[in-house]
Amino acid sequence: MESRAEAEDRRIQAITALGNLLGSQQGDLSAPRGIMALIEQVKQDDNPLVVGHCVGVLGRIRALSAVMVIVDVALGTHIALYEGPGAEVFRESDESLRLRCAAVQALGRMQDERSVIPLMSLLNDRTVNYRLRLAAAESLGRAGDPHALGSLVDILEDEREKSVYLKESAAKALGMLGDIRAMDSLIRTLESKRGIRDKFDFLKEQIIEAIGRIGGREDGAYKASDVLMRSLGDEAASIRLAAVEALGDIGDSTCIPRLQDMLRDEDDDVAVAAVAAIYNLGGEAAVRELLVQENLPQFLRDELESYIP
Repeated sequence: MESRAEAEDRRIQAITALGNLLGSQQGDLSAPRGIMALIEQVKQDDNPLVVGHCVGVLGRIRALSAVMVIVDVALGTHIALYEGPGAEVFRESDESLRLRCAAVQALGRMQDERSVIPLMSLLNDRTVNYRLRLAAAESLGRAGDPHALGSLVDILEDEREKSVYLKESAAKALGMLGDIRAMDSLIRTLESKRGIRDKFDFLKEQIIEAIGRIGGREDGAYKASDVLMRSLGDEAASIRLAAVEALGDIGDSTCIPRLQDMLRDEDDDVAVAAVAAIYNLGGEAAVRELLVQENLPQFLRDELESYIP
């Protein structure tokens, strides 16, 4: 007689095989029977592993007809797991949290505008687990919908929000959105944390990366260059490294002299990143100009020469 674990494995293998088959098909315009079968499995199955596997497959193949049922999973409502016997106990379990986070991540991959408002509601709900809010922030960034901008900025700038992790995810998501309207908020937040060590270092790195991504767009380079060059003097090597890399991305060649200074940075990784940034901004000519300098450390000379054919 087949055990419960064996039956579970068999169903998951069947779902995987069906997902591979559906993934080879183009589009989801006719909502084929295979996708409908997976949607019904999500609605009716009482096994969270099986439901989670269905959600993962539907997200991977971007089955747009499944968006609303995956929204239901993310919100913890309208499917058997959250409506049937034992639903209240399950709702508070770690299994439920993992399943809802998986649904939120699937929505980010699907990039459908119908998921934006539900994701924003999760992001702004202080009563839900912070891991679910983290997943919502990143999925909003992946979705690329400009309507998410306000909620992400609010999280980043809200002094009542005590989760640094959530602010990090919001900064990352704003970089993904690439909306120039986020620039001032990112700069204000970075400046407010300047000089504060350790606790906010990773947040500052995420903000710097976002500024670099947005600053490469039209009208963003000037503000980006200014704040990033100030970050080159940060005590933390990780912040200086992030700033050097971001400057290499924004396309402002007036930053090259300041990046040349970073070749003397006490951290070798920062110095090497400065070489790459200078090449990105000034090309082979800028690299050749540096090679005539005397007293360059050998590892930097080797790095510079690697950019010349």
